[in-house]
Amino acid sequence: MIWHHRIFWSRFFCVIAVAILGACVSVNLPKSNGKRASDVSYETPTEPFHSLGTTSADQAWLNEKNGNTISFLSDCGGKVDPTLEQLQSESLNTLVGMKVLEQKRIDYNARQALVATAEGEVDGVPVKTKLLTLKKNECNYSLTYTGVPKSFGSDLQTFDRFVQSFKAP
Repeated sequence: MIWHHRIFWSRFFCVIAVAILGACVSVNLPKSNGKRASDVSYETPTEPFHSLGTTSADQAWLNEKNGNTISFLSDCGGKVDPTLEQLQSESLNTLVGMKVLEQKRIDYNARQALVATAEGEVDGVPVKTKLLTLKKNECNYSLTYTGVPKSFGSDLQTFDRFVQSFKAP
């Protein structure tokens, strides 16, 4: 029974991660026709995170014990040049009843970035997410951490370490 429960949550959070990541190219912003960034460096999240192998993100990892996900998405050289606020909004708009809990600008990778923590629902399930959006050298980046509110705090330090290690060219 526990095994089936893990499979359900694993699949569920894959769907949530894809929904949040896929929002970066949505109806409100024209499709950019850009490509993914090259020469990005980062430290891969450690156990219990495992690679998701999704095409909706450059990279995504899942903690199978609690369903939390860490991921990043890049879009480079496209025709669209959204603001940081537009990038954030497009990603967070996938949450039904979305409420931004915290938002701030930070210096990150030698640029201004926007960091937000928000909560809402996906398919009727409450979720909490932390999102960092960055624009650098004709690329847009979204670094995302998502989980249910109950387990959100458990992997937040892992996400913060990932963010600290992430270097965009």
